[in-house]
Amino acid sequence: MSTELSTEQEPARNKRGVIAEHYHSLQSLTAIEAAREAMLVEPATKEALLVGLYQSAEIALHNLTDLLGRAAEHLGRQDVDRCVTQLHWVRSFHRVLVRLSVDALRVSDAWSGDAPRWPIEATPAFTEFLPAMQGFDKALSHLIEEGGLDVQAAIAGSSLESVEYGILHCARIANHDARVWSANLARAAHPAPGAEIDRLLASDHLRHAVHEHRLTGDTYFTQFRGLHQIPELLVREINDRLEIATRAARDGDVARAVEMLDGVADLYPSIEACLPPIVDNLSTHDYHQIRENLGLTSGSHSVSMRFHLFTDLYEQFAGALAGLQESDAGHPLVPRLRRHASDLRVFIFAWRDMHLHLPRNNLGGMETKSLTGAPDAVRTVRKMRDNAVSADPLTRVAKRDHPMSTSGPLAGYLDGPGSSDTLLLNVTGKATQENFRDVQERLNFFAQRTPFSRPPRRVV
Repeated sequence: MSTELSTEQEPARNKRGVIAEHYHSLQSLTAIEAAREAMLVEPATKEALLVGLYQSAEIALHNLTDLLGRAAEHLGRQDVDRCVTQLHWVRSFHRVLVRLSVDALRVSDAWSGDAPRWPIEATPAFTEFLPAMQGFDKALSHLIEEGGLDVQAAIAGSSLESVEYGILHCARIANHDARVWSANLARAAHPAPGAEIDRLLASDHLRHAVHEHRLTGDTYFTQFRGLHQIPELLVREINDRLEIATRAARDGDVARAVEMLDGVADLYPSIEACLPPIVDNLSTHDYHQIRENLGLTSGSHSVSMRFHLFTDLYEQFAGALAGLQESDAGHPLVPRLRRHASDLRVFIFAWRDMHLHLPRNNLGGMETKSLTGAPDAVRTVRKMRDNAVSADPLTRVAKRDHPMSTSGPLAGYLDGPGSSDTLLLNVTGKATQENFRDVQERLNFFAQRTPFSRPPRRVV
């Protein structure tokens, strides 16, 4: 592919639409930050935990509305091959909603049983989602009635190799998950009874974030962005809490530090739930349809995730914990604080490991360059992960040595010539380089250097 630049418009565009100027623009983080700032509760409170989870649910529901509308259109044209891919994404977003709803129930334990409950049916995104769900069901019923899909044969006589079975199977899984997450959210606490729902959620900002950048064609650009936007929203609450916890640990207020980190731990599962849908559903082909529009960006450009949480705040919290252990190791809550530190480390490195799927699946090996010009995208991400392990600040806090190796007993085989992993990385790399000569050879739009620079350190 080659990118034709418009000389009259900024930012640059190709035939599908806008090319992101930077990561902040790609993920519409101005709108995400505005939504967090506009919420009617204080950050780093139990109310803020719930609002963040409910805002994330709105983002997921907007994406489901988009997917179900497109899937219904494909069923109307009897295009089951294109519909089934959308249904896999639908199933995954319902799973994200289940995770968000379970976490909301856990946080809601801090409220009394007679406290007002969350009116999920009244949120702006839900009121758009329900008609889309009904529209898909109507399109599916019509296709079956017209003989375009033999539902009995597909259910009784087919397996996962069947496109028709895939549609029906994803639909029934999604329906059950919808029943689960909607019931969970209806039982979760209301963080600000009496407040207008759209103001509490900052709904206009969330809708803008989801729909600000749209591409022509049947792509999964919106879903790729949505599954980055939810972690970006939730990590801001994590970072605020981690900063407070670090100060508290330095001051010897272990109880306050633990309180803050209890809330941090409540958000890990929902953030982790957002990567598998991209890994499982975004095919190499579908990623290639949107790759140019990602511009000179990288997931490593996430200021809040990669720099603030993974580096600045993690390092300073580890240092505060080390100081606390030297001065007040006998406090009864110090073991719990150490456990929170361990959980944070596990979360960070699990995220790094899961994120490696993206360059592996969508760029491949054979020294395939990244959008930002890294000479071998997969090796670069691996090296970043390995460097983070070797520099892990918690190793200086622990009473005992922690294993530093990132290679297990299968690494030698998987990297060898007889492994299917090597074969698939090479095939993927070849396809990517053929499709993106401009990226590989740094031509035209991709001849320029990325405008990203390391942000100032977040100092506690």
